[in-house]
Amino acid sequence: MPSHRMNLQFKMNKIMNVYKLLFPLLLLLILSACDDDFLVKAPHDAISEDGYYNSEDRAISAINAVYATLGNADLYEDWMVRILEVPSDDVVLARSTGLEYNNWSFTAADGILFRVYGRLYEGIYRANVVLERVPGIDDMDAADKERILGEAKFLRAMFYHHLTAFWGEVPLITSVVESPEDALIAKSSRNAIYDQMVSDLEDAAAALPEPANVGEVGRATRYAAMTLLGKVHLYHENYEDAEVWLGRVIDSEEYRLIDDFSQIIHVDNENNAESIFELQFENPPPGGIGTRRMNWNLVQPVGAGHQMASESIVNAFEAGDPRLEFTIYRDGDDFCPSCDPEFHTFDSGLSATGYAIKKGMYPARNTQNQDPNQPILRYADVLLMYAEAANELDMLGEARDALNEVRARPSVNMPARTVLDTGNKEDMFDAIVHERRVELAFEHQRFFDLRRWGLATQYLGPFGYEESRHRWFPLPQNEVDTNPELVQIPNW
Repeated sequence: MPSHRMNLQFKMNKIMNVYKLLFPLLLLLILSACDDDFLVKAPHDAISEDGYYNSEDRAISAINAVYATLGNADLYEDWMVRILEVPSDDVVLARSTGLEYNNWSFTAADGILFRVYGRLYEGIYRANVVLERVPGIDDMDAADKERILGEAKFLRAMFYHHLTAFWGEVPLITSVVESPEDALIAKSSRNAIYDQMVSDLEDAAAALPEPANVGEVGRATRYAAMTLLGKVHLYHENYEDAEVWLGRVIDSEEYRLIDDFSQIIHVDNENNAESIFELQFENPPPGGIGTRRMNWNLVQPVGAGHQMASESIVNAFEAGDPRLEFTIYRDGDDFCPSCDPEFHTFDSGLSATGYAIKKGMYPARNTQNQDPNQPILRYADVLLMYAEAANELDMLGEARDALNEVRARPSVNMPARTVLDTGNKEDMFDAIVHERRVELAFEHQRFFDLRRWGLATQYLGPFGYEESRHRWFPLPQNEVDTNPELVQIPNW
């Protein structure tokens, strides 16, 4: 067993001996804040947690810790990205932990699921701390306090959005867990969690500043909250509200599609005009949270070559679509100018599939210290989500306009969809499915899209997907075994 897993298990066992059955949802945070002598009384002059939250600087530190969770190795740096991409038909995993996700043979005891699940709840715990402790700080600018609380609600909703998209029903925790026993609760319904996300995001949209007034790159804005709110409504098939909120982002004219598709995810073009919310990896807080190891998606010897582009995604692009060239390395492509001469061009023989992910990784770099930020919400996604909501509301003209705006990007310039090929809801939906796949490839959208659309069996069935079993991931089995209130998802 790896040493970090042994250490975690030792700490879990120690707490369980004291408290009998403890719910480990929040162990990653709770344990990281405690040493092995955490039951010993603190000195009389120690600062309590309540006493810590007494200044604006400490409030900022607290909210920065919530942002930092997103960039942890368990989430957007590595592990969550794997289970967002590998189970889809766009990526094949090779030479790495998690090969079971290629053919849907993983189990509820899988360690990746446990790490992602626990880290998402760590983010929720940290957001809850901000929401409970920061309001009591007297010596603090009121506007700054409102902004920080808005950021915490935005981030809490984002964590729950991922939890519900992965697992469906999960425990809803909206206050600080004072003792482990308090976390021994049952799952809440998706509707209850949806209502909480909507409430959080509406509050965040009202509290957060315009982009011009955000003050520090990487912090959430009101349009980030509106975008996520539109996405939450879309995932829950509330198309009316999705169309309204996404339409507000479009009508704001705060964002635009950048001309050059190859620069969407690029180390030299971070936080560009298309980016609504992106995870900062090498900037000051709320960035500075680590180095994203995107080179893990490259081929050896430049990187480990774990996540390779599939032949299916290569074939999904229309003939002449330049996004293929910008998205995927093919044999002979210009590859790594900083490497030895023999690796200046891409060699398909080094890849498990014959292809590699190019988006965000061109030119390839012989280092892991220059990887770009991770866009989480960007304007092309807004347009395509709006097209989907409008189509469901029989607003085919509006849906077509939004879809064609994406296709008309100067560096893409694909022929516009017309009434002839998208003249009814079904054809328009098929066009949206296609456009989301090629426009948003490797941006962690495809897997969630297929499952929420009910298309996972069609596309993923050949790889082992079964709707009755795989519509939701299993809850980590050690969570179920520890918490008597938590019932495993059916068929797991």
